[in-house]
Amino acid sequence: MTRGTRTAGSSIFSRARFVPGASITPALVAAWRDLVDRAAEPNPVAQPEVVLPSIAHLAGDSRVGLLVVGTDDRLDALLPVAWPLRIRGVPTPVLQAWVEPYRVLGTPLLDAEHAVPAMDALLRPPASLPAAALVLRFFREAGPVADALDTVMAERGQSAVRLRTYERALLLRDAGSPPSRNRRSRYARLRRERETMAEQLGEVRVVDRSGEPEAVEEFLRLESAGWKGSAGSALATVPAHDVWFREVCDGLRAVGRLEVTALQAGSRTAAMWINFESGGGLLHFKSAYDETLGEHRPGHQLLLHAIESMEDGRYAWRDSATVPENALFNQLWPGRLPMSTVVVPLHGRVGGAALPVARALARQRDRWRAKLGS
Repeated sequence: MTRGTRTAGSSIFSRARFVPGASITPALVAAWRDLVDRAAEPNPVAQPEVVLPSIAHLAGDSRVGLLVVGTDDRLDALLPVAWPLRIRGVPTPVLQAWVEPYRVLGTPLLDAEHAVPAMDALLRPPASLPAAALVLRFFREAGPVADALDTVMAERGQSAVRLRTYERALLLRDAGSPPSRNRRSRYARLRRERETMAEQLGEVRVVDRSGEPEAVEEFLRLESAGWKGSAGSALATVPAHDVWFREVCDGLRAVGRLEVTALQAGSRTAAMWINFESGGGLLHFKSAYDETLGEHRPGHQLLLHAIESMEDGRYAWRDSATVPENALFNQLWPGRLPMSTVVVPLHGRVGGAALPVARALARQRDRWRAKLGS
């Protein structure tokens, strides 16, 4: 990619290019990892250690790859994408940030020093992707990437449509204010329950097992033994998903970005968490607990541990990556992370014509919600 002097409404970078999954080279992966470290906003599930196994095992028949700005030596923007978007099995001329079942953050990686021009180039896809619009699911609002998007749209005289905006629980090291009285009461109750568990089962402690490959296998067994196994949604019960999970954990462990914590009660593993790290914070990926110990609420104890461990200063934030209605995280973690599903126009007039359709869909959604809530 060439660079030049930026003028109003233009980019110092040329148009983005699409790299199919099969064409991703080791040199591009190295540049990708460098961009992860320089990103304006971290995205733990946009790292190559997560995306490459996803392309290999979870893409199905979708055309999946990377939309990139830059060269194989240096990248300034990157977004995993799928083309075309299928609605009820019907292909539409819409490009989507690829969010396979386990990617719960769709924010692009942008170079922190050139976030606006990098976003501008990213939203100029090649002619080989003649998409009218780009759909960004799980897009993080109120940050430098959202600011860059809105700046680019304003420069173009356009606007992006937010189809859905919501909040999910967030835990911050520097929250700015002490927890509320209600939360302090809940924390105290969980500590008493931890003492009761210790009295009945033996010493209760949280163990860091991030460096143990066998801990991943134990997590798979623990998850499969519970309701997720019965429902067929446990990782080990879905073909190829356990393979994907092992590869992701192996890759993140190798670069020091995997957190595996286990709640031990006496000689038993009562609960486990798997988290992904990037940019000084953690995204909560998966949890499992021994359901025969359900009366002790072992999963709740790991949420409490996360709160208590923020004091050691290792991580600045923890993203719950949950649905907004998750009462447990909402009750215990006081922060909120605003998220949206965003539709961005592409390719000039064609893209602009897609936005009235998106707005109509949003109005229809709001009418249905109002009707259901009445």
